[in-house]
Amino acid sequence: MSNASQKTMRAAMFHGAKDIRIEEQQVPTPKDGQVLVKVAWCGICGTDGPILCPDKPHPITGCSLPVCLGHEFSGIVAQVGPNVKGDWKEGDRVVIEAVISCGECYACKRGCNNACAKLGFVGLSGLGGGLAEYFASPEQYLHRLPDNVSLKSGAMCEPLAVAIHAVRRAGFQKGMTALVLGAGPIGIFITKVLIAQGASMVICSEPSSTRRDKARLAGAHHMFSPLESDIVAEVRKLTGSDLGVDIAFEAAANEHALVAAIKSVKTRGTVLNVSVWSREPKIPMNELVFSEKAILGASCYRDDHPAVMDALSSGSIKLEDFITATIPLDKLVDGGFRELLENNEQHVKILVSPSGELNQPF
Repeated sequence: MSNASQKTMRAAMFHGAKDIRIEEQQVPTPKDGQVLVKVAWCGICGTDGPILCPDKPHPITGCSLPVCLGHEFSGIVAQVGPNVKGDWKEGDRVVIEAVISCGECYACKRGCNNACAKLGFVGLSGLGGGLAEYFASPEQYLHRLPDNVSLKSGAMCEPLAVAIHAVRRAGFQKGMTALVLGAGPIGIFITKVLIAQGASMVICSEPSSTRRDKARLAGAHHMFSPLESDIVAEVRKLTGSDLGVDIAFEAAANEHALVAAIKSVKTRGTVLNVSVWSREPKIPMNELVFSEKAILGASCYRDDHPAVMDALSSGSIKLEDFITATIPLDKLVDGGFRELLENNEQHVKILVSPSGELNQPF
């Protein structure tokens, strides 16, 4: 569908805390090297909002509030702009890689644009987002969606890339044991990746019984509530009194979970933190020192989308069971953000159709 027949579109604009407005915007015209994408589905993420949206001009994009939200999305190429080098054509099914980087800092020059000193994101830092009917994408942000993977699954490629990157960054190898703390979307997807890659044991710590059920669906072997069980003691029972798991993944942004992660890994084990924190946690440093444990961070993704596409196309990872609601854009505030605030544990991923087409073809 070309933008020639449609001059305006609806977009979810973030103006500030608790202030998201569905507004009429001009359909963007693709510039040099850009491809216009009609958004099919966009996931809602916990980072959509005040934590990462710039209240002053972003150092790369120059944008500040209001910004269009949405960084987990799939779509269909509607128009190819001038001087596009790739073999893109109208009708191609795509997903967007959301990282915006400067290309000039120490991290970028060493191939770590996901750790850019000025890091930004599509749908958070300006340039448009997936909670709009159209997005003008620089072609380097595009990944082709395999023919046998649905557009709904495509909208979950971004959090799956986060999970695959976290598992890779942690140094996971087939046969290892792991503890996942937090069974929100990223914790669930980390569990899926660990099982697909051959973990011998995956233990999940999650207070919500509903989310523990989702962790079981993802393949976790053992599930515990930190409100009812001593997670460290349970890990020791399962792995041996003086052992522990090889890797613990902190995906809850919770200080108690992080401490449990550190205490649950074996000597010279690894704790991988994938959470974005709103306040600094306190951690038991001597536990790290005397047992020579390592704690690492993982930021979004870098060169992980090909592995995402392979996993989805081969069927080694399937995601559609974790779509807990689909809504049109005009239901975003009440059916999306408010629903997640009030009934968070009932959901893994809510997908939004900016066009309102809830029965889109494969």
